[in-house]
Amino acid sequence: MSFSRIPVKSLEELESSTLTNLYTSGKLDASIAQKAISPPSATFNDQVILVQMDMTRMAIDAIVNAANKSLLGGGGIDGAIHRAAGPGLYDECFNLNGCETGEAKITKGYRLPAKHVVHTVGPIYWDYKDEGRDPAEVLKKCYVNSLDVARRKGCKSVAFPCISTGIYGYPNDRAAVVACKAVREYLEAQLEETLFGAGDDENAGENVEEKAEGKEEKIVIAEKKDEDDIKKEEEESKDTKPAEATEKVTDNVKEENPVEDEQKEASETKDEKPEEKPEDKTAGEEGEKITKKETVQPFISQIEKVIFCVFLDKDLTIYEDTLPSFFPPADPKVEGAIDKLDREAAEKPEENNNSGGSNQAVKEQPKDTPGE
Repeated sequence: MSFSRIPVKSLEELESSTLTNLYTSGKLDASIAQKAISPPSATFNDQVILVQMDMTRMAIDAIVNAANKSLLGGGGIDGAIHRAAGPGLYDECFNLNGCETGEAKITKGYRLPAKHVVHTVGPIYWDYKDEGRDPAEVLKKCYVNSLDVARRKGCKSVAFPCISTGIYGYPNDRAAVVACKAVREYLEAQLEETLFGAGDDENAGENVEEKAEGKEEKIVIAEKKDEDDIKKEEEESKDTKPAEATEKVTDNVKEENPVEDEQKEASETKDEKPEEKPEDKTAGEEGEKITKKETVQPFISQIEKVIFCVFLDKDLTIYEDTLPSFFPPADPKVEGAIDKLDREAAEKPEENNNSGGSNQAVKEQPKDTPGE
């Protein structure tokens, strides 16, 4: 009942919180945030949104669920999404047979205002640290795979929570850096696909076919070589048979039957055939790989809006400090608090210099009078 009391926000309403609008309104101040790492881009700043609200009340294409491996619900945002979506989400997740860490799977939204739910499993921070592995790479995969899955379903707007924070132990500030960097790189790659043609995913089928044709040629050549070797062995055996027969006669050993020789040669060729099986097996494996890659769904949409949805005040502060590093303001007219102070400080010396001459003259006059 409590969910119905919270108003649903459409994408149009959320667009008031794009980074461009936040910079213009002064709600996001790059001058008091971390230093910029990436170059400014008005396009990306229009695509990224930062809001503090309940994600289950977003009427967009897809929201991302920070799920566990079972995908059957849990605590935090995972439990909130399952409760708001209803039992239909549980039933569909049950048939997905779980999800590995760093991967992502998509379902319907059911009772949620969002059309779809992308489920991704973030890394447990201390488990990776104890094993000497870098959890940042796995956390990055969560964002990349979630956006990929959403694009294959035709989603254009995707909202992310804080993945792997909370009980999974990932420090909020470090997780925010990974999230912002991953989204920035993803949008850059997507823009390159749009400007310079299809990406590797669309050309993957052609590349795999070329590799398969090359391997087929190698297999044919190998088969020809095997046939030549068999012919050479037959010729050598014919040349050696008379000499072997005369030696066996002198030693009072029974002569070999030509029929038995042919059977032995046939058995030898049979023994040689298993050596060809690994080639056939590898060819079969390549065929399976080809079919698997061909079954991968292509991207049918472009990501137009990425929403960072935070719930706690501390997370909002962290993202306000991190986002300007990867999405700095593109409008040079945008002025932050420190920028304003620096500008005012730069303007004041000129005023002081203009008025400072008369003040110094007045002060010097009393000093000269006692000397007279």
